[in-house]
Amino acid sequence: MRLAVGLGLVLLGLGGWWFFRAPAAPPPELIAGLADEGFSGAPCPARTILEQDARKKRGPQAPTAFAQRLRARFALGSPGEALKKTLFDQGFAPISPCANDEGVFGARWRGKNWGDPDAYVYWRVDPEEKLVFVDGHVSRTP
Repeated sequence: MRLAVGLGLVLLGLGGWWFFRAPAAPPPELIAGLADEGFSGAPCPARTILEQDARKKRGPQAPTAFAQRLRARFALGSPGEALKKTLFDQGFAPISPCANDEGVFGARWRGKNWGDPDAYVYWRVDPEEKLVFVDGHVSRTP
């Protein structure tokens, strides 16, 4: 009897989770079809000597598929406003990625459910508002 009640409670809990789960929204066009790339990139200056040394040991990182997609669509030297408008039109929200460098801008798109992708974009513009740096990565919760 206890086993049946316990099993019923577990099934009710799983059914409740499924019922109250946020409806799946398709990811933005910018990240559609991209695999999990983990956290990569270092848009902010090193905060400590230890962080600077760790970056030197790690060496240069290959650009992620998302970063390559961003750079193909928003080439360096193009207006930063075009990138910003596209990101915000696709549901990205602004973030402040660097506490030690206000010149780096960022945006994040968060999936609504466990397993949905999260995407991060970082960029820098020159005094004429032209892109001089663009990077990004997609991560997924397993």
